[in-house]
Amino acid sequence: MMSPGATSAGSMTGASTTGTETKLSAGMSAWQDAIAIAKQNRQKLQRQQANALNRPDRVLFCLSLKNPVRRLCTSIVEWKPFEYLILFTIFANCVALAVYQPYPGGDSNAVNAALEEVEYIFLVVFTLEAMLKITSYGFLFHHGAYLRNGWNMLDFVIVFIGLVSVCLQQTGKGKFDIKALRAFRVLRPLRVVSNVPSLQVVLNSILRAMVPLLHIALLVIFVIIIYAIIGLELFSGKLHNTCHYIDSGLMVEEPNPCSVDSKGYTCVPGESTCKNDTWEGPNWGITNFDNFFLAMLTVFQCVTMEGWTDVMYYVSVTLKQLKRALTSSKRN
Repeated sequence: MMSPGATSAGSMTGASTTGTETKLSAGMSAWQDAIAIAKQNRQKLQRQQANALNRPDRVLFCLSLKNPVRRLCTSIVEWKPFEYLILFTIFANCVALAVYQPYPGGDSNAVNAALEEVEYIFLVVFTLEAMLKITSYGFLFHHGAYLRNGWNMLDFVIVFIGLVSVCLQQTGKGKFDIKALRAFRVLRPLRVVSNVPSLQVVLNSILRAMVPLLHIALLVIFVIIIYAIIGLELFSGKLHNTCHYIDSGLMVEEPNPCSVDSKGYTCVPGESTCKNDTWEGPNWGITNFDNFFLAMLTVFQCVTMEGWTDVMYYVSVTLKQLKRALTSSKRN
């Protein structure tokens, strides 16, 4: 039998081992946290050094890297809360655009009037952002400048049009119609792309994927051209015959292609008769196969499945005539 002393000694040894393992695990976790923080600081320092290397020595012909104004603008632009402020402003602008209710005749209400006042705040924030980035990165004439980025160019155009519309509204006082310029406000939600790099990657990938789709589009156009040529050979000039009243000689109220030789669609006997080339054609003369371009347009209409049954009914008269002609030729 084991003595009580040995039992107590074993328990003490186990307790000390457990405590040692706990201390070791705590120490390891502390070391891992320290290493992770060090890696983050190193990556941050590398990004700052890379940004510093990419920045030009002088911007706007007067601001050097050590200029306090430029350093202040750079620190603000690269400050994370500033990015969050811009994103929040963009989302708030999207909500304002969704809430705005246009009225005919230039009418408005209290909500629209309040949104027009808030619009000045959005414009000031976006203009301030553009000025800070131009002061920090430069405008155009060097690598890494503000307008060298396509998304920044979009932001600049939106801000510039907003400033022009406000100036015209304040100075013109009704002399200028700025509704067309205000329509560019719908582009402001795209500013999210310039402030979220992951969205830029997604959109750039989509745009690059559009290039191989051009080959498929060319194939579709080639097929449309083939069927347009076939329709041009079979149905050219066949959709201009329609019914006219016998008494007055006027065209019927709802004209449709008809068959002169009574082998297709016929007019009402004793009331109307079919006449050649007296009608411009269906859809004001657009739906026909008289020339290559209108034939392509008609085939494209059938490809989109929009109104293709009408085209089928229109050419059914010609198809009946063609079928009879082929049948008689086979018999002969």
